Amino acid sequence: MNNGNKYKVIDIDNWKGKKHYLSFKEYKTPYYGMTVRMDITKLYKLIKEKKYSFFISFMYIINIALSEIEEFRLRIKGNDVLLYDKIHPAYTVMTNDGVFDNCNNEFVEDFLEFNHITRNAIEKVKVGLKMDKEYNDPNTLDQFYYTCLPWIDFINISHPMTDDNNSCIPRIVWGKYDVKEEKTEITLGIQVNHALVDGKPLSDAFIKIQEMLDNVNLYIK
Repeated sequence: MNNGNKYKVIDIDNWKGKKHYLSFKEYKTPYYGMTVRMDITKLYKLIKEKKYSFFISFMYIINIALSEIEEFRLRIKGNDVLLYDKIHPAYTVMTNDGVFDNCNNEFVEDFLEFNHITRNAIEKVKVGLKMDKEYNDPNTLDQFYYTCLPWIDFINISHPMTDDNNSCIPRIVWGKYDVKEEKTEITLGIQVNHALVDGKPLSDAFIKIQEMLDNVNLYIK
């Protein structure tokens, strides 16, 4: 999705990430990821009270958190590295036929508006209507790829990867949440391209997401 979305081309020669980029971009498999157990107690309580979709609410929190970390807005296009101003969600949806299809929409910071836009997009895909932009479109780089497996609480997961521009797009996945008396937890996995995102910003991503989950009332009204 690039509806006028702005980006700047990174001056690689004078970029702090030059060494990692030049090294890892030559790897046949430059992708790596982490899965972390997240405390979603406050988010779970809030969505139950407000009757919001967990999927939409959790994706909203993650999209904000990742977008605040510059490395997660970097993309590779040909020989260039681009830094986007804004990143939008692209995600899988279970259709009425019982199979996954792909969906996407614009990200907006107002939660109620985002919730409305995303619900409408999901409903269209559920009945078989196609989106303007396809998931895994190699010409659409200003996205995060989301999916979830709500039937199982997994430990780790890997992603099928294409050999084109969108191999640099972060993949985010979570499973079934575990509801206990004192705490509700979920496993969250994030996969990135090491040419753009090393261990520090990936760790920062999980820390930022957890900080937002601990203060979820500031973001979801």
